[in-house]
Amino acid sequence: MHEAYFIQVLVPLRLEWIPVYRSRTHLEPGAWVTVPLGHAKYKGVVSKCLDGPGMDESRIHDVLAVNDELPPISREELSFWDFLSSYYLCTPGEVFKAARPAGKIRSEQTAADIKQRLEQRLALREESLTRKHRDNVRERLEAERDTLKSQIAALTRIPEDSPSKPAAGKPVLIAGGSRTEEYIKLCRETIDAGFNALVLIPEIAAGEQLQGVFEQEFEARVHCVNSHITEVRRRRIAEDVRNFGSQIVIGTRSSLFLPFSRLGLIIVENEQDMLYKQTEPSPRYNARDAAVMLGRIHNARVVLGSPYPSLESYYNAVQGKYILKPTNAAPAPLTLVDVVAERRKGGMLGRISRKLLEAASRTQGPIALIRGWEKPDELLEEVSELLPGREVDILTLSQARLSDLRHYSMVAVLQADALFPEGDFRADERAVQTLAMLNEQCATVFLVQTAKADHPVFSSPQTIMDRLLEERRSFKLPPYTRLIDTDFGGHKERMTLAPGVSLQKRKQELRERALAFEKKTGGRVRVIIDVDPIV
Repeated sequence: MHEAYFIQVLVPLRLEWIPVYRSRTHLEPGAWVTVPLGHAKYKGVVSKCLDGPGMDESRIHDVLAVNDELPPISREELSFWDFLSSYYLCTPGEVFKAARPAGKIRSEQTAADIKQRLEQRLALREESLTRKHRDNVRERLEAERDTLKSQIAALTRIPEDSPSKPAAGKPVLIAGGSRTEEYIKLCRETIDAGFNALVLIPEIAAGEQLQGVFEQEFEARVHCVNSHITEVRRRRIAEDVRNFGSQIVIGTRSSLFLPFSRLGLIIVENEQDMLYKQTEPSPRYNARDAAVMLGRIHNARVVLGSPYPSLESYYNAVQGKYILKPTNAAPAPLTLVDVVAERRKGGMLGRISRKLLEAASRTQGPIALIRGWEKPDELLEEVSELLPGREVDILTLSQARLSDLRHYSMVAVLQADALFPEGDFRADERAVQTLAMLNEQCATVFLVQTAKADHPVFSSPQTIMDRLLEERRSFKLPPYTRLIDTDFGGHKERMTLAPGVSLQKRKQELRERALAFEKKTGGRVRVIIDVDPIV
């Protein structure tokens, strides 16, 4: 009689529990298996080995197959998935599905099938070489054998012993302009020591400039991971970072799920960017905060960079949890134009101020005008009349934040008031961050027109940071609390979680409410969480 082993297996489904199965062989956590669930079969990953079944054994199904041709999930990956599930109030199956979507599994299975066919062909060549052949035939068979061995080796690289890694220390928050040089220095140290570096960017367009610099500095060592690459390319990158050191990955938030085995450095560029927040589908995680935990799991250095940091990261620096490292780079001086005052004295010509025209007359080269409204027709007429013969590009705020503004002789925001929408407690923080992002790219003249010239966001950086933190503390908002937004079939609620209150207790409450709601309506409930960084 075969000995039975009981295991928990992650499957790519939204289940509030992890199914238990019986295996006739001992399996380690991270192994791939095929298991039955309902009327379907799924490829899953062993998450835990159990001492006993914990239930009636007659209810436990056997593992259908062990898929040892697929690369196992590392201990670090499983720890990261467990954190995401626990902290962002989602199921382990949802995290598993995000980390290993069906396309990625199929790609790895295809690679395994190719390797199996190559091994079969190699066995035939080696068997044939045991017999006598003419010299020219033997030479051909030996050449084919060597080629097959090389192809198999490329698919089954065995990592060398990992070099020793120094203590990572606290996360470092680099605030200010000219951060790229520091990033290159840190990446150089990391790959020279034999470790991999991950550089997170909020979106593809925003990272093109950084990507170009890194590809020039680290030729043939830079991999770019985003939604535009193929599954085959993604699999090859995964193989490289799983098996080798001295690689640099520049990627969007999904690159956190790569199977790093020698992760030595994580850089989160523009850490304040709201696009690091995954909203749909679950897990609804913040890639910046998740990167901090991933660094802790791998004992990797973590660097957060921003022209103007998020309040959460700044608060952690004030508390001594992060190390604040300001840069000495000074942005272009800000010229603030009070639209209300200018109108009173006839200083506005439509949407463009006389001060803007005076500043433009002192510059040569193209000008970028950034508008806060959608229809540009009226502005086009004004520009052709007031700035004849000048090269002028008219951009929306969203276009400007994705553009390289360094080649403009002047950058002007025509309606900064659009940065202050009502009803969003993060509006002031995001406004000052947006202005800082635009300003750091502007080499010469940066001008801002506003009807709210006395708004606090135009005060000194230190003053606005301290004021915003005091407001958040007074109203019990992040980073002093955690907010959990829930949506029960269109009925939205916001829960405030004070420091020291168990997140798991609230998770259980939400789970019970969700189950009751689903039983009553037959619908499904979304649970979204917005949290402060992990320390």
